[in-house]
Amino acid sequence: MRVGVISDTHGSISIAVKAIKQMGKIDALIHAGDYYSDALRIGSMLEVPVYAVPGNCDAQCRGQDELILKLGGCKILVTHGHFYRVKHTFQSLNYRAQELEVQVVVFGHTHVPANICENNVCLFNPGSTSRPPAGLAASYGILEIGPAFTKGEIYTLTE
Repeated sequence: MRVGVISDTHGSISIAVKAIKQMGKIDALIHAGDYYSDALRIGSMLEVPVYAVPGNCDAQCRGQDELILKLGGCKILVTHGHFYRVKHTFQSLNYRAQELEVQVVVFGHTHVPANICENNVCLFNPGSTSRPPAGLAASYGILEIGPAFTKGEIYTLTE
């Protein structure tokens, strides 16, 4: 199963759609917050399931702060990450992953890509499609999920 992952689109739908086209064939899409409404709009354009959580820039949003998904036999926690202070440390996020017994945590908020696997948990942040920090390129991710493995890759958005 191929799962596209984006985060921190901040209203730039056209850039997010460009990233999704560059992903090729995907079986699902995860949007890890900021802006939840972008995920809803993108979902109406795609023929695959779209899973999304709100971020810290999503005031008065009705989405769930966390989702637990079972995709391709893999248990995944999706959260924006701001409640876990991911700009400072991944420790609380890692504790939450252990508590929920998930194999992958998809998050955003930092706008910085991360693909860290340790203690049987992969912490996966695709970066931002629209607002990467200075010195970094816009990016997105792909999770390859199989019955006995999960592999994450971060890709730079090309012109």
